[in-house]
Amino acid sequence: MIRTLHEGLLADGIAVPLTKLCAWFGVPRRTVYYKPTKAAPKVDPRLGTPIKAMIEKEPSFGYRTLAWLLGFNKNTVQRIFQIKGWQVCKRPVGMRPRIEALPSCGLAL
Repeated sequence: MIRTLHEGLLADGIAVPLTKLCAWFGVPRRTVYYKPTKAAPKVDPRLGTPIKAMIEKEPSFGYRTLAWLLGFNKNTVQRIFQIKGWQVCKRPVGMRPRIEALPSCGLAL
């Protein structure tokens, strides 16, 4: 935000130092200069393709079942699920239909 404001002011011909802008808005300079260095997580294709094939074949299997069937670590399978955004179809939440109870025939005697 501070950088875009600084660039906009420079485009208009107003030269205000970045340090002064940070002081005016109460933002530390370290925050303005920060660039994240962590790379986005990647999925190894030799792990992802069999998991995806199994999900398409049996969409109701969770990560534990898939890990057991494929012989993978369950934490690895769960991490791949999270990175790829794959989710298992959940059962509907709510009341299940119950059997209608009939009155006891012992009371009629």
